[in-house]
Amino acid sequence: MSLPTSGSTARAASGGRAIIGSAVFLIAYLAVSFADSALSDRSLPLPDAPAADVAAYYAANPAAAVAVALLQAVSVFGFAVFARAVVRTSAAGPSAARRLTGVSAVSVLAMLVSCALTVVLTIVAASASLDTVQVLRLGSFYAGGVTNVVTLGIFVFAAAKALAGLVGSPTRWFGYVAGTLAMLSVLSLVFYYASVFLPVGRVLCMVWTVVAAVVVARSRTVGAGRGPAHPRSA
Repeated sequence: MSLPTSGSTARAASGGRAIIGSAVFLIAYLAVSFADSALSDRSLPLPDAPAADVAAYYAANPAAAVAVALLQAVSVFGFAVFARAVVRTSAAGPSAARRLTGVSAVSVLAMLVSCALTVVLTIVAASASLDTVQVLRLGSFYAGGVTNVVTLGIFVFAAAKALAGLVGSPTRWFGYVAGTLAMLSVLSLVFYYASVFLPVGRVLCMVWTVVAAVVVARSRTVGAGRGPAHPRSA
C-alpha cells in the first residue's frame, strides 16, 4: 500500500469540508420552517399578498423574520464552503473552475442580499410606506428565490459534470436532474405554476450536495491510502 501524499491528504481534507458545508447548507435551511413556526403568530404572506398584510406580519413577528434570515445566511455559508471544496477537489480545468466559482458566488450573494432585505424590512415595516414594503418584500423574494435557486441549479449541474472522475453515474445523473429542475424555476417569473420548481429544485440540489460530498470524501479517503482514486459506482 502506498503512503498518502500531501496532495491526496489535502484533497481528502477538502472532501471533509464538503461534507460539513453541505450538511450545514441543508440542515440550516430545513430549520427555517421550524423557527418560523415557533416564533411567528401567523404564516408569512405570499409574495403577491397585499403590502399591508406583509407589513403587519413583519411588524408583529420581528424575531421570526430575523431568525429566518440568519438561518438562511448560515445555510448559504455552508453552500459556499461546499462549493469551494468542490472546485478544489474536482478535475475541472481553470476556465471551468472559474465558472463554478463565479456562479456559486452569485448564488451566495443573492441569498445574502435577500437576508439583508428581510432584516431591513423587519426594521422599517411599522413605519415605511406600503410601496417601500412591497419593494423590499419582492426584492427579498426574487433574490433569495429565483436568482438563488437558478444559479444553484447551474452550479449543481456543472459540478456534477466536473466531478465525473470521482462519482458514479447515479450521483452525476441525480445532479443533472436536480440542477435542471432548479434552473426551470426561472419559468416562475412568467408562469405561476412553475413556482413549484423553486422548493423542489432547491431541496433536491441541497440533498445532492450531501450525497456528492459523501461520495467524494470516500473516494478521496481511499485514494489517500491506496494511491490514485477511481470513479465510484455511487
